[in-house]
Amino acid sequence: MEYYTSYIITFVLILWLSARERTVKPRRIAADIHDSIGHGLTSVIVQLQALPYMVEASPEEAGSALRNVTEIARSCLQDVRSVVHEMGLSLQNSGLHELEKLIQNFSGQHGLPVSFAADIHEKIAPDQIYVLYRILQEALTNILRHANATSASVNLTGHNENIIMVIQDDGQAQTPVTPGFGLTTMKGRCEKAGGTLSIQPVQPHGLELTVQLPRSASTKNEVVNIDAT
Repeated sequence: MEYYTSYIITFVLILWLSARERTVKPRRIAADIHDSIGHGLTSVIVQLQALPYMVEASPEEAGSALRNVTEIARSCLQDVRSVVHEMGLSLQNSGLHELEKLIQNFSGQHGLPVSFAADIHEKIAPDQIYVLYRILQEALTNILRHANATSASVNLTGHNENIIMVIQDDGQAQTPVTPGFGLTTMKGRCEKAGGTLSIQPVQPHGLELTVQLPRSASTKNEVVNIDAT
């Protein structure tokens, strides 16, 4: 386990140096590494250091801790992959196509139909696309893990001074909605971008998550109208 932890740390450093060379917003990538991967690896190291004592005191507790460390390491690996993808996303600047591809890949991998529609009359800035992408990624993961949904939808629109993304599922909503780590992270990302995030139950069942970002950084350019499933 210590070998794999060192491997992940080394890989993250390589990513960071690569980002600097390519000038792909290294500060933002560094923030992601610190917020997600850094905290995760810190937890892994702390638990690994305690593991020998836990084995002597309680093998059952040690086994539980080891399983937890494994899950954290897997989560860190997923975050590393997300950082790699973000580097490619920034370089390609392919915008809405990346959101649509994320949804298609998610549906294909997990068998959960997710419709996607976008009606935007401005070119969305890369920073905003990035925020929307990461929030959508986390929201779809939450739907898969917790909602027991049979379908979901994502709608992206330009309205007045804002860009609005609405993510809705037909799953089993837990009311009142208690913010967990995922929801808190999504809200933090949104607020850092000057936006808001709200979530509410929908009838007859399901949840609706609404992201609202200012479009001041957007450049009016072309009409983008996507309607895909």
